[in-house]
Order: sequence, then structure tokens, then C-alpha cells
Amino acid sequence: MVREYVASLLLLPAAGCSLILDFSDKAIPKDARPDAPYTQAECDYKEPNDTAATAAAITPADTGPAAICAGAVDDHDFYKITVPAATTKVEIRISYMYLNGDIDLRLDDKSGATTMPQSRGFGNEEVIVCPGASPMCPALAAGDYVFEVFPAVAGSVNAYTIAFALTP
Repeated sequence: MVREYVASLLLLPAAGCSLILDFSDKAIPKDARPDAPYTQAECDYKEPNDTAATAAAITPADTGPAAICAGAVDDHDFYKITVPAATTKVEIRISYMYLNGDIDLRLDDKSGATTMPQSRGFGNEEVIVCPGASPMCPALAAGDYVFEVFPAVAGSVNAYTIAFALTP
């Protein structure tokens, strides 16, 4: 009995509405922006900051959002932090959606010449803690340092937020 009822439903003409999906170019509004994991405001955050020499000075209150954006060359964002005397711990964290594009984090001396620890994971954040073991980072002496946010592989782009904390 149930089998006959189901069979009869399959033979009935469909009444009501139907759903037709149109993914052609003609269905896209002319004013639609291309999909991107970031906004122009995120791309412009603290710019110009594309080299260690032009690193944007930030404090723990500066959180973004920022972005590594598409361009003719890979975008790199540099930020200068100042570690006061008697600081026992420095933590730098960037958070992002990994599926949008993998980005990494590196800490350098103030000139950008001496590379210190790098965080090159595959999750939704990169973290450097000094002193810390993974990645290995010594306690930081008082002074200026530069951290860099950069694409993990050529062409990776993504929006991110910054968390920077100093512990006395």
C-alpha cells in the first residue's frame, strides 16, 4: 500500500513553484563587488607599512582589522612594537579564517635584519610568545621590534586581527 502511494506521488505533476538557479554572468548585478576575504579599509590599515623601514607603530590597543591583499607583488604588513624595561612576557597574535588564505607571522629586531621566531601554522591564528618554546623565542630586552604578517605561499590573501600584549 505504501509503495503504491509513493509511486503515485512520483507520477503526479508538480504544482506550485519551481526553483531555477541561474549562475550565468547575466544574473550578476553590474554593481556587485568581486568576492574577496577583505575590504579596502582592511587593506589600507596602517598603510604604508610594506617594509621594516616603514613599519607602522602600534600599541596593544591597535587590533585592526587589517588584511594581506592581492596586488602586483605579494603584500607584507610590518608593525613596530616597543617593549618597555621590566617586561616579562610579550605575546603577538593574528587571527584569521584559514580557508580564505594562509598567512604567517614573523618577529624581527627593529631593523628587520635579524629574524627571530616565526609562526607558520595551519590554523586560524598565528602566535608568538616571548619567552616561549613553540616557536622558540627568548625573553625580549627593552627596545623596538618589528613583526611582519605575510602570505604563507605566493598569492595568499586574507583579513586578520591583531592581539598584542605586554606583561610586566
